Amino acid sequence: MEETKNNEEMKNQEGIKEEVKETQEQKQEEGKEEKSKNECGEIEKELEELKKKLEKTEEAAKRLSVLYQQLQQEFEAYKIRMRKEKEEAKDEGALRIIKGFMEIVDNFEKALESAKTSTDINAFIKGVQMIHYQLVRFLQDHGIERIEEKTEFNPQEHEALETVVSQEHKPNEIVKVVQTGYKYKGKVIRPAKVIVAIPPEEREEIT
Repeated sequence: MEETKNNEEMKNQEGIKEEVKETQEQKQEEGKEEKSKNECGEIEKELEELKKKLEKTEEAAKRLSVLYQQLQQEFEAYKIRMRKEKEEAKDEGALRIIKGFMEIVDNFEKALESAKTSTDINAFIKGVQMIHYQLVRFLQDHGIERIEEKTEFNPQEHEALETVVSQEHKPNEIVKVVQTGYKYKGKVIRPAKVIVAIPPEEREEIT
């Protein structure tokens, strides 16, 4: 009897151990499921936040795209306006030059008309000299100046058409200006054409 009783107690103890073990395993499984649910919840939350950030980024990108297109259109309009203003300024400058030149042409025509009926050659010469003075002043007013007549040849401002042997002039001294040279705002636009002196022993042309 006693042995039977001990066997039953052992069975009961084993049953209790099994129940405890199952309970522990169940709790572990429940803990894993809870942990998994929490992790999934956090992931879903992060995904939701990322989705909101993406939506905001897309909206900002759309606004920037619209702004870029507007700026591009404004820049194109600005370039067209600047090109038009530049052309208008160029035309206005050309018209001012043409109008000033017209006055000189008018005076020259008057001098020619006067020469047909007048026998006073001195008056005609004086009229031509006045027109020449007007032309020189006209060029100066527009930044064009005559190259000053200098005694020494300067290859930066002069072009030697020929050389002459001379004992009266120093070597490289300008004997005669054949054609006047001009500068525009300090830059040579046409060198003066000159004849240059060389000493008797030199025969090579200056270039």
